Amino acid sequence: MYRKIVVVSLSLTVAIAIVLDSYFVLYKTLASNDNAASNNTVNSTSTADNSSSASSAVSSSTNKQRSYKDGEYVGKSTATAWGNVQLKIKIANNRLTKITVLKYPNTHSHSVELNRQVLPVYRQEAVKSQSANIQQVSGATETWKGFTGSLQSALIKARQA
Repeated sequence: MYRKIVVVSLSLTVAIAIVLDSYFVLYKTLASNDNAASNNTVNSTSTADNSSSASSAVSSSTNKQRSYKDGEYVGKSTATAWGNVQLKIKIANNRLTKITVLKYPNTHSHSVELNRQVLPVYRQEAVKSQSANIQQVSGATETWKGFTGSLQSALIKARQA
């Protein structure tokens, strides 16, 4: 009897954790999708308009430390447990202005749905931060690893060009 109580308690705890995790992943990505553009690209002009002058000053001082050559750069294809991720970035006026996802894990229906939700969030965060230093979305760790790896590769190419 004691064993059954322990098993049921653990099962309920795991089930609640799964439900809460799913809720937070979906809530955050749906809220971000409402605020983000409906297309698959994020332009820095929309994020720049929403920035305060203080954050612009911080951003411009950060950009002085990073020198990118204008153009488009393709990052390396970064392998993940679910498939490869590859990005193309556009640099204009020493700023990351656009990120296009060339490859992403799409062999399983779960991967397709998850990536449809998190890739716009990752793109928006990367353009906002002007770097590959972005927050990971719970449940999309492998995509985050591939996204940041390919983005960092493209940014290095832009810096060395």
